Formats: sequence, C-alpha cells, structure tokens
Amino acid sequence: MAGALLSACGSSGATLRSPAAGPGAPTPAEDRAHAAAFAQVEDEVMGWMAAADPRLAARENASAPPRVLEQVGMEAMMVEDTAAVIRGSSLDLFAFRARAHTLDEGAKVLAAFEGPVPEKGPFGSALARPRLERELLDRFLGEERARADEEAKLGDASGDLLRTVASTWTPPAKPHDVQERDIWMQKHLLELRDSLRDPARWAGPTDLETALTPLERLMAPMQYPRGTAALAEVLIVLGADMRAVPKLVDSGRVAHAVKVHLGVDLETATLPARLQHLEMRLREAAEEALKKTPPEARRDIEGKARGLLLVEGPCPPVTETRVRAMTPPPERAALCGAVRALTEETTPAAVMALHDDVLLAFAAVVPAPPPRTGLLSHPDNDDVERLQRMARERPVPVLGVALAAEILYPEDGPGERLNAWRALGEAPLDVVRRELAPVSAGGRPPGVPRRACPPPCTSAP
Repeated sequence: MAGALLSACGSSGATLRSPAAGPGAPTPAEDRAHAAAFAQVEDEVMGWMAAADPRLAARENASAPPRVLEQVGMEAMMVEDTAAVIRGSSLDLFAFRARAHTLDEGAKVLAAFEGPVPEKGPFGSALARPRLERELLDRFLGEERARADEEAKLGDASGDLLRTVASTWTPPAKPHDVQERDIWMQKHLLELRDSLRDPARWAGPTDLETALTPLERLMAPMQYPRGTAALAEVLIVLGADMRAVPKLVDSGRVAHAVKVHLGVDLETATLPARLQHLEMRLREAAEEALKKTPPEARRDIEGKARGLLLVEGPCPPVTETRVRAMTPPPERAALCGAVRALTEETTPAAVMALHDDVLLAFAAVVPAPPPRTGLLSHPDNDDVERLQRMARERPVPVLGVALAAEILYPEDGPGERLNAWRALGEAPLDVVRRELAPVSAGGRPPGVPRRACPPPCTSAP
C-alpha cells in the first residue's frame, strides 16, 4: 500500500518528503531517478569492461555494445596498435595496450557521472545500495586495470593468461581457423619465451609449467606445429636457468597483489603468527561441532571436507544487496567458495575444510609448512602436495581464504557475520570488514535476517 502510494506520487509529479527529512533532502521520486541514472552509467561502464577483456565479459555475462567495439577499433587504428584485434565481442586477450586504454575509457564514464547516488535504493529501484555499488564498480575498474598492467609484462605473470586460453579453447570450425590459431599461439608463446629471458624474472616459484600442461594436451603437433614448437621453447627456457628458485614468492610482490585484489594492507612478517592463532581457533570450532556428530558419520564428513579444500566458486546469492562481479576474480574465487560452503553445508565439513585451508596457507608464507598430519580432513598425500604447491605458486587466492576466515572467526566467535556477508555478496575484503564491523558475536545489523551461522552456531535461533 505504501509502495503504491509512493509510486503514484512519483508518477504524478507530487513532491512527497519524509517528515524527518531536512529541507534539502531528495524526494523518493528524485532518489529513484538518481539510482536509475547511475544504473544506466553502470551498464555503460560494464560494456567497456566487456570489450576490454573476454574474461570480464564471461564473469559478468555481459557483451560490449557495437558502438563501443567500433570506437575501440577506430582508436586502435589511429595509434597503429596491430595487436588490438576484436575476437568475438572482446579484445584479443594479448592486446594489452588496447585493454588498458579501454578500461580507462570505462573509468572516464564513471568519473564523469556527477549526479548524487543514494545510500539506499528507494522503492522501485533495481539497486538496493547504489552508493556501495558505485564504490565496488570503481574498485573493480582499478583492479582490472592493475591486472592489465601486470599481465603486459608477461613472464611469470602469465599463468592466468594461459589458463584462460586453455579454458576457452573450442575446436576450430574451418581448416583455415586451425592455421590462424597455430600462428596466433606461436606468436604469443614466443613473446612469453622472450620475456622469460629477463634475468630478474624469478620472484618466486612459478605456476607456468602447470598452466602450460593443458595447452600441451590441446595442441596436437600435427595440427599446430608452430604453436607446439613455440611451447617447447618456453619449456626449454624455464628449465635452462640453473639459479635456485626462491621457495616463496617475494613478500613485497605478495603484499602488493593482496592490496590490489583483496584490499588489505598485509604485513607478511606477522602472517605465520596470525595463521597459527587462526588455525587454533578453527580447530577448536571444528572439534566442538564434531562432538555432536555420531562417530560413524565422521568419515562421510571428512570426505565432504576434502571436496571443499580451496574449492573455487561464486559467492552466495545476494539477498539484501545487488552488487556487481558476483562471479569473483581469480584472486577471490577460493574465498568465495569457502563462504558459500559455510552458507550451504549443514555438517561440520565446511568449517573442517576452512581449518585445513588455513593450514595449507602456511605453504604460502613459510618454507616448511606444518606437517600434513594436522589436516582434519586427511586428504591423500598427492592432494596435499598439489594444494601446497598451489599455495606456494599462487599465494594470493590461498591467503584470501585465510583472511576471510579471520573475519568470520575472530576472537569473540563467529556470531552472525556469515549472514551479513551473505547479504553483502562479493566484494574486496576491506569492504567486507567495514560492512561487517557493526555485527557482533551475538547481534546483526539492521535489515539482515537471521539465517544459519557457521558451525558451531553460537547465536540465538
């Protein structure tokens, strides 16, 4: 009834102000107009981002408008950027200069929007929290711009590029397409080979060999002779350097990446002690939950937990807030998987897996991680080695899980923080921490309904 009245007043042009509102406060109709204007700008920005990178188009289920693609192509011609080729509805993944420029154009669109953005979406608005949405969109642009700059260096920053090539590989439709792809693979693999010859490239263990393995399987030598030969040259360069590879990624590089993709200032020197305290809290929580579990069910729970170790996935469905980037970037996919498991799993398996994730995260920060016997889910030795290698080679996603666990399981217990996170959706961890700050162990912020909290649940039903 109230909603109908607001709608009628808005459509009739009447000016309805809340009695509590100040003399200059916007009316509900004005708030709706401001939110709608921002939503339109947001869609335009997402069009530029989808044009910049096929991964962003896939993550957001978005496509670039033809006029944006036409402008991208025209500007590439003007600066004679021959790498700026449109493939499908996005730029070539290796068109680094054009990618960066296209993201900058999207940032200009957002910066040019000067209209007020409401804190809360009014009745009839598609956005529940437009101001937060704008903040997250600005962060999203900055994060992807930094990714474009980092990947342009190639070298040991190329793992995600290679994984994307493999994951988006489709059988060529025509014989000519095979030859074209062979030449394309040769060109970019040789560029990668040359970048690896930089004597300063070793910042830590690299995941390039792991990322190249799927491409080796996809490129049959008879079909892709050029690409296969170039891939072999990359592997030769990787194996030719006899210098000792650092056991851990350079701490300064890790801290920079954590700041960019997780939004957290990280003191790497204090991480081992923080992880140790966190691991103890999670072990206590898991063991307390398991006390209520029949002994015969424990084996099944351990099996479930093993399937949740560093699992990647989308964040839980948004219920109170609509935010962009619900499919997380690779740096936050594992922490989203952990939050989702805690949201959906009704047994102690999720908190057991979270404990083990934190124990595995030690491999990202100390040369000799704790013994695998401390893992509650008892994974196979091969799986432990694989997960520890992942932590060493790609520390940011694994540390993201640990930092997320630190938010959910502080000293005063989990409370209803998980419920509030579920309502917030996908976001960098500094935003999550800020938004969850009002949530105490026994309370919840206004407007967040009660839902199941992570086991063992300490809040009132």
